[in-house]
Amino acid sequence: MSTLSPLGLPRPVEVRLGADGEPRSLRRWRRRGAPGSLLAVRRVEEVWRVAEEWWREAPLARTYYRVLVEGGGVLTLFHDDAQPPGGGWYEQRG
Repeated sequence: MSTLSPLGLPRPVEVRLGADGEPRSLRRWRRRGAPGSLLAVRRVEEVWRVAEEWWREAPLARTYYRVLVEGGGVLTLFHDDAQPPGGGWYEQRG
């Protein structure tokens, strides 16, 4: 019997912010928990906010950033707005 695992779950990332509060660099974590290399954010392409389930005890509030990183990759990051600015960052994978 095989085990199913969900696809596209967000993965925690370490994000360093600029003075404007936007991502300037990020570090992904490897499969075994080892830190990956630091990637510079070349440009923030888009920013949007999602606030849902406001009626629940813990409503969902996130700020999303589509960023261009060094090497030309485009990533979607989000910050869990219930967390302090330096923590609660994730990469949203498709």
